[in-house]
Amino acid sequence: MNAAMTRKILDEPLQPLVEGGYALRVVHTVGRRSRACRATPLGVVQVDELRYLVSPDRSRAWVRNLDAEPACVLDPGDDARTAVPAPPDQAVPAIRAYLRSIRVPWALRALPVGPDASPQQVTAHLATIAVYRLDPATTGSPSPLGDAGAPVVT
Repeated sequence: MNAAMTRKILDEPLQPLVEGGYALRVVHTVGRRSRACRATPLGVVQVDELRYLVSPDRSRAWVRNLDAEPACVLDPGDDARTAVPAPPDQAVPAIRAYLRSIRVPWALRALPVGPDASPQQVTAHLATIAVYRLDPATTGSPSPLGDAGAPVVT
C-alpha cells in the first residue's frame, strides 16, 4: 500500500499546504540501522506557518528513524527539513489541526482522541503521540540524506 501511495503522491500535482490543514508528501528519512534512504507517504500539517508530522504510534519505523537522524526531505519539492520534537505548546495545536483535517477513518481511529478533543484531552495523550516540527534545513549544506542511496518505500 505504501508503494502505491508514494507513487501516487509523486505523480500528482503538488498539494498545497494550507493553514490548519495538511497535504500529502513523501517523507524521505535515513534508516536508523541500515542507513538506507526510506520513503514513507505522510500528511504534513501546517499550523502558524510551521510544518509538522504527527504519528499516533511512537514505535513506527519513520518515527524511530527521525529520532535517530532528524534530517529528512519532503517530496515532491525536494524540501530538505530537520525534524525537531515539538514541545507541548506546538504539539497540541498540530495534533488538533491534524484531527480536524484528516478524513480517512483508519487514521482517525489510530489516535486516542477525536477531532473534537479539547487541548486538555490532547495534552493527556502526548506521551503516546509523536509530533515533529519540520524546520528548514540549513541553506548550503549537503543533502540531509547524504549517501543514504535510493529510497526504499516503508
